[in-house]
Amino acid sequence: METASQTTTVLLIDPNNEDRQYYSERLKISSKGYTVLEASNAEQGLAICRAEQIDCVVTELHLPDMSGFQVLIRLNPIVHRSLHTPVIALSHFILPSIMEAAKKLGAQSYLIKSHASCDDLDRAIQKAIAGVGVMRNEVYERKTKKKSAA
Repeated sequence: METASQTTTVLLIDPNNEDRQYYSERLKISSKGYTVLEASNAEQGLAICRAEQIDCVVTELHLPDMSGFQVLIRLNPIVHRSLHTPVIALSHFILPSIMEAAKKLGAQSYLIKSHASCDDLDRAIQKAIAGVGVMRNEVYERKTKKKSAA
């Protein structure tokens, strides 16, 4: 999927320093193509999303300055400007209702920290990015068809 010059920029939003550093380092090890940006709270993560081209956002739902659900809601207008940057929830919460709510608010995947390895996160990121690529192609094709029909 990636060429030598192409990198995937992942934003990891997690208030837990140990968890954030663990996943950040493991992702960098699993793929030399990852650039991992880190944020310890929601506002910092949202600011990075506005300022940088992010390929995938991975966020904890339990954040100190707002809930992860609020982050998902606030990310929607930001990620849609780049045609659907995928968002993955990576959290300690294990209730099915929380998982379902996160997906309804735009999370492509929901991983439980105590059950998810870094390989699981890597696969979820790759799958989410691939799915967005399909969506982007469909949007491009629709726009092209509209222009040629006009």
